[in-house]
This record gives sequence, structure tokens and C-alpha cells, in this order.
Amino acid sequence: MSETPSQLDAFLSSGAQPETTETPAPQESKAAPEAAPEKSAPVAKATSAAAKAAPEPDDDAEPGDPSPNEAIVPRSAYEKERQRRQDWKSRASAAEAEKAMLLKQLEETRKPPPAATPPAMLEPIDPARDPEGYTRRMRGVVLNERLNTSEMLALEKHGKETIDSETEYFQRRTQQDPRLWNELYSKPHPYQWMIDNNATARLHEEIGTDPSAYEAKLRAKWEAEQNAAAPRVSPAAGLPPSLASARSAAPRGTNGFAGPPSLSDILARPARR
Repeated sequence: MSETPSQLDAFLSSGAQPETTETPAPQESKAAPEAAPEKSAPVAKATSAAAKAAPEPDDDAEPGDPSPNEAIVPRSAYEKERQRRQDWKSRASAAEAEKAMLLKQLEETRKPPPAATPPAMLEPIDPARDPEGYTRRMRGVVLNERLNTSEMLALEKHGKETIDSETEYFQRRTQQDPRLWNELYSKPHPYQWMIDNNATARLHEEIGTDPSAYEAKLRAKWEAEQNAAAPRVSPAAGLPPSLASARSAAPRGTNGFAGPPSLSDILARPARR
């Protein structure tokens, strides 16, 4: 008990300062940098919202008046740059359209082809049970083969356009006279008969019910062609000139006839010049 006060007095009398320990920084200072973004977050959000709300500048718009400290761009350079951008825009749109078309074609090629439906097979007919049906079936087969052969020959001779037009015209005629089908099927060369019969029908339609009027029409057409081909020449154009006003070489004191020439005059040689 006695040592404690003496030690305390000795310590106080020495003037030593108590050891100071570093105190950690207050938590408020550490949290300060983290709190700063929280305060600036509304400002960043407002800035991004304003940027989104602002309309994008139009590159093709006419330039306004320059600012006092702004450099002046020549009009030719501005037009050239705008034309270049427009060309690139058109090229980009064309490339996008071509890309879409190619992708569509690629998708179509990847699709499996549709399964071909086999032709319907006709049920066989027993000639013993149905002789009439069997006969009709055989006639149809023979007629189909004859039509195919006739069409092939007509296409080689006249061409597809002529055959299509003649077939269409013949079908219009059969609407007024269905008996033409039976007559067509009975011919050995149906397509050639159809073409010849169509020509006769067109001629009848052109002549009509008045052959005299058709003849007059042909005559007028022929005369018009003749007049257009060669100009009309006068009948007297090829005749020799008239001698009615020509004067005689005989002397005026005679009647114009001096007698026949003598034999010496006839046999006389012309003098040399």
C-alpha cells in the first residue's frame, strides 16, 4: 500500500506524457465517398433522360446561321457530304433488302420438297362383265394418244403461241356449237383440223351475210394498194412527139417534091472531110 503512492508521485514528478494511441478514423469519413454517388445519382438520371428526350440531329437538314466563333463550311462541301451520306443510306437499304431476299430464298431451299402425289389409277374393267365400259375405256386411251401425237406435231409446225391462240378461239366457238368436239375427236389429226377449221370460221365471219359488200371491200383495198405502190402515168407519156408543127426542108417555091433520086446520087460516096 505504501509503494503505490510513491510510484505515482515519481511518475507525476518526471513530467512524462501519457502514451497516445491512434484512434481510428470516424466511420462518417469512410462513408462520405460512398454517399457522394447517391447524391449525384438523380443528376445522372436526369441527364440521361434529357439525352433520350432530345431529338437526334438530322444530317440532311439545312444548316443554320453559324455562330460568331464557329468556322464557316463551304456550301459545296456541305452538299457533297450530304450526297455521300444519302448514297450510303440508299446502299444500306438496298443491301438490307437483298439480304432479306437471300435469307428467304435460303429458307425456301432448306424446306423439303413436297411429296409428289401419284396419278390416280383407274380401276381395271373386266371386258367379260362390262364390255361397253371396257370399249369406252379403250376408245378414251386411243383418243388421248392421238391427241398427244397431234399436239406434238402441231407444236413443231406452228409454235406454242399459235396453238394456244387457236385453242382459245376454238373453245369460244364450242360454247355456241358443242358438236364441234365430236367432229374434232373424229379427225386423225385433231389439232391441224382445228387450225384449218378456225381459218374457215374467221373467213365466214369476215364475209358475213353479204358477199357483194365483201367483194367491193376487197376491190377498194386492191385499188388502194395499187395507187400506193406506183403513181398513175398518163397514156400519152410513152408516145413519140407529134410532127404536126414541124416545117419541111424543101424550098418554098416548089411543092416540096423534086422527084426520086438518081442511081448515081444513091451510089455516090460522101466526100471526105
